[in-house]
Amino acid sequence: MKFEKTEFGSITISGITYNHDIYLHVNGKIEKRDKSHSERINGHRSLSKWELKNLIKENPSTLLIGMGQSGELPMSENVVQWLENVKRNQQINIIKAKTPDILEKANQQINSGERITGIFHITC
Repeated sequence: MKFEKTEFGSITISGITYNHDIYLHVNGKIEKRDKSHSERINGHRSLSKWELKNLIKENPSTLLIGMGQSGELPMSENVVQWLENVKRNQQINIIKAKTPDILEKANQQINSGERITGIFHITC
């Protein structure tokens, strides 16, 4: 698996272009992001605790969060604090960055054999 490129509205992984936000599961499966549990913050669907819990229960060593092309994926303060507690208590490496900036980190983690999971927002 190789994260190749992203631009506003798409992400390309191993030659396949996805035109929606995605989850990367520990087993390498790519899945369309389910925003149905995400509240709206400033008109955008936020990153929800429900989504993060589903990814974290896969027992990853690293959670990657692609925050969008400009890094604008909103998160409520409650989710930010919960994520910090998870990082501290479960010793998960959590990497948040603009989606274009996180692709190389994703490739490095995959190549190192780490158990990674992630969410990649492809707009804002």
